[in-house]
Amino acid sequence: METAADTGISARQIEVFRMVMRLGSARRAAEALHISQPAVTQIVLQLEKAARLRLFDRSKGRMVPTPEAASLMDEVERVYVGLDAVQRRIDQLRAHEDTVLRVGVLHAMASSVAPAAVADFVHRYPRVRCQLEVDSSRGLRERLLQRELDIAFMGDEADTSGLTASEFYAVQAVCVAPATHPFAARAKVGIEDLVDVPLIGLDAGDPAQRRLQACFAELGIAPRFVATTPYSHTQCSLALAGAGLAITNPLVARTYVALGLRSVPLGVPIRFRAILAFHPSLGQSTAAQQFVSLCRQRLADLQ
Repeated sequence: METAADTGISARQIEVFRMVMRLGSARRAAEALHISQPAVTQIVLQLEKAARLRLFDRSKGRMVPTPEAASLMDEVERVYVGLDAVQRRIDQLRAHEDTVLRVGVLHAMASSVAPAAVADFVHRYPRVRCQLEVDSSRGLRERLLQRELDIAFMGDEADTSGLTASEFYAVQAVCVAPATHPFAARAKVGIEDLVDVPLIGLDAGDPAQRRLQACFAELGIAPRFVATTPYSHTQCSLALAGAGLAITNPLVARTYVALGLRSVPLGVPIRFRAILAFHPSLGQSTAAQQFVSLCRQRLADLQ
């Protein structure tokens, strides 16, 4: 079966043929296509020769469509309707219409960078629906592997095998205390300062908590943890209420400063890290890339 490529028919010939059929004359087709009338006539002749069909009867300078031309035009219009649909979809994608961006974040991001980034995103791209999911790093990893999320920001304890991942941030831990606490006015807090101080810790599996415990062990100090929690924002809430001090994520702590919490630099290198990850088979859409860019801007504002 011969195809258009086999017979030498070009897209330009079809375009000119369609314009002649739609406008009813070579002159009008030429004006619409911004070419000369002889060029239109020549291209139609080339099409007839390639197709081995008589598509027009020439009578007194007029081109009268044959039944074959009318039949061909029906098929051409079906093709163009499809092309128009493709173009409309391209326009929608450029405008991010009918797009749902599925973003997963760990709780520390949900309490710091994410809210402002989402607000920026929905104002810039009002036709995109941003679906924000807050979960543990393990839960986010599973949802990425199941392709239920487009991108996710996970803790550095997460297993990133099977994913495309990179470090999103690494920030130095701080000690948080109520504004009335003696430590609140300090320039720095050391591990040795925390002897017999009531502390609010993170769960034992948290990498920053493990590093903190190692620092205590190196100095032979038995820390006094009065409470533990998986979340930095809960640490800050408990510290603000006077339950104890906390070594926590500075990005989260910053949002509590206006409420009366003080954030004091820690004298030992303990870092909180976040990993940006996505499924390699999905890649990153333009919307996802824009969201990550806005997150980076908000991160810079908080540091």
